[in-house]
Amino acid sequence: MSNMVLGNMNSLVFDHRSQEWAIFKSRFGQFCLVNDITEDTDKAGVKRRGILLSALVEDTYRVARDLALPTALEETAYATLIKKFDEHFETKRCGFVERYHFYKAEQRPGEELSEWAARVRRLAQFCGFTSELEMALRDRFVLGLENPKEKEKLFAESISALSFSEALKIAQSVRCARLAIRSSGGSSAGVGATSEVFALSPAATESKKVKCSVCGYYNHSKQQCKFAEYSCKKCGKKGHLNRVCRSKTRSANFLVEDTDDICEDLTM
Repeated sequence: MSNMVLGNMNSLVFDHRSQEWAIFKSRFGQFCLVNDITEDTDKAGVKRRGILLSALVEDTYRVARDLALPTALEETAYATLIKKFDEHFETKRCGFVERYHFYKAEQRPGEELSEWAARVRRLAQFCGFTSELEMALRDRFVLGLENPKEKEKLFAESISALSFSEALKIAQSVRCARLAIRSSGGSSAGVGATSEVFALSPAATESKKVKCSVCGYYNHSKQQCKFAEYSCKKCGKKGHLNRVCRSKTRSANFLVEDTDDICEDLTM
């Protein structure tokens, strides 16, 4: 190995009171890798042990010394040190608690869509999802969206065909269009563009003056409406949403306030 050290060793410091061991361990591995300190070049682990111990702040070094007893810390095998650190410094996690935080998460005010998507992935990290991971990510991303227009557009998509990455792309395109319309000054042309952005069916060919009796939008017909099988939260009957319901009575099973928000309206 060359005498020149790649990377900043001064920044390679671990304090268990304020840092996450898993992140430091990954950074430490990358530092050794770029400096060609590997299983082949450091079979006994002496160099890696020396670098690791020199990166510990005093309090962490003291904890490491106690963990190694009765063997002296500087005589403990590198692999043994890593195992002991993993057992001691890794945060103990409860799967149900992790899922609780995952399912209750919502997009924060001002949080970018890409940031929200990344946070959803991070929250799912210790939830134990296996084959259902993609579906769980998509559902939490869509249901946790802050903006009702972005959520409304995604609610109109086919749940069997919508992936997590596609949901992010659609939400971002809706947000870009909305911001573009807003920056145009809210002209009459912008109003028409808005109805096109939030069209429930891109293939709708009906006149925009024809109002759908199922959901109340103008850019598709009743036969094309994706909410035709939904039940009204006001009267309980299938075939229309609360926002267009003409019934003066309410079903006992659907006691809700009138709303124009389609996100509050979608109940089978």
